[in-house]
Amino acid sequence: MTSEKEKFIGELRKSISDNSFVKLQFGKYRGDDKEFQKIIVNRINLKDGERLSFNFRYNTKDVVKNFEIEQGIKLAEDVTGNDFLSGTLFTTKNDYTIDHSKKRVPSFHIKKPSFNDPEIKEHNRQKTRKINQEAEYFHLLGITTEDGNVKTGMYDKFRQVDKFIETMDSIFKTSGISEKDTISITDMGSGKSYLTFAMYDHFNNVLNKNVTVKGIEQNHELTELSNRFSVKCGFTGLEFINGNIFDTEIEKTDITIALHACDTATDDAIKKALGADSEIIVLAPCCQKYVRKKMTVPEKLKGIFDYGIHEERLAVMLTDGLRAMTLEKYGYDTRVFEFVSTDHTARNTMIAAVKNSSKIIKSEDETEIIKSEFGIDDFYLDKILKEGISKKTADEKNQ
Repeated sequence: MTSEKEKFIGELRKSISDNSFVKLQFGKYRGDDKEFQKIIVNRINLKDGERLSFNFRYNTKDVVKNFEIEQGIKLAEDVTGNDFLSGTLFTTKNDYTIDHSKKRVPSFHIKKPSFNDPEIKEHNRQKTRKINQEAEYFHLLGITTEDGNVKTGMYDKFRQVDKFIETMDSIFKTSGISEKDTISITDMGSGKSYLTFAMYDHFNNVLNKNVTVKGIEQNHELTELSNRFSVKCGFTGLEFINGNIFDTEIEKTDITIALHACDTATDDAIKKALGADSEIIVLAPCCQKYVRKKMTVPEKLKGIFDYGIHEERLAVMLTDGLRAMTLEKYGYDTRVFEFVSTDHTARNTMIAAVKNSSKIIKSEDETEIIKSEFGIDDFYLDKILKEGISKKTADEKNQ
């Protein structure tokens, strides 16, 4: 082995020995299998002792194999610089990376650790999913083949749908409407309707609820196609309506979702959800441009945010933070979290709001403080809410 490779494998062995190992990942695959992507290695506990669990990730599947520690280290040594040009060892002490040029010349780098705690996972023999991979609508929507296998290039979308249903299931079961037998859901901007179909399927066939789901979509062809697929699947409570979020009126609905509604369309969805007295509001915003044009970075922070990418991220955080704070003002317990890993989608922030009838609303409007600090005198969500919905004052809410 080269000295760089010896260092890398040496650190791997040492991290396992001193329990600082977190995970190992190989990328930049240069082998012959066009379906193969990368390898992710974790430590797991089995009845027979600890093992290194290798997740061989392909475009349409994951293949997991467990190896005794020495066998796993030997396999890591074999693939380093051969099938994979890049390897990263994450430990609680440092991150160690080995990169190879096209001519297989290695370079070894040490960085500060990304993780504080080692994780030894308990063995899970079967990956549990919230969605049925063999469902007919997945084939109709182009995610799976006729025999139920996920198509090449659609595996990330499949994972995203599964994670969304898992998230929705958790939010719903901890909400005040979890015991209701009849549930109404409105999807504002259903698009290609992957998530809409999966949501109807989950509430109807898994949770056994009498559910009605309406998808609002401005693309006429997508609306017609989704309605045809709904009929073909026998989903009598799933309907798609042609229209945009701003102009479409919605009736009382228990759950409102708006995923990847661009820029101020997310604000329009919030207004519609509040007007429909939704118990649950779930948003995955994107393209937050409005606030960036309106905000002024405080003088004392300009050194940090004088870079375009930092200013853009600041605008995103301000926009979604103010949205979450606004939902809090309207009596919702609100969370902002990462929906799925950025490995699968860059648009991965989710805002989830659940109505809390006993919530005490602060008399001081903290959104005004934030907007004042950043010179935002024109916040779109404020404008449209003032036009159509009068928020209860803190005194009214707290009586």
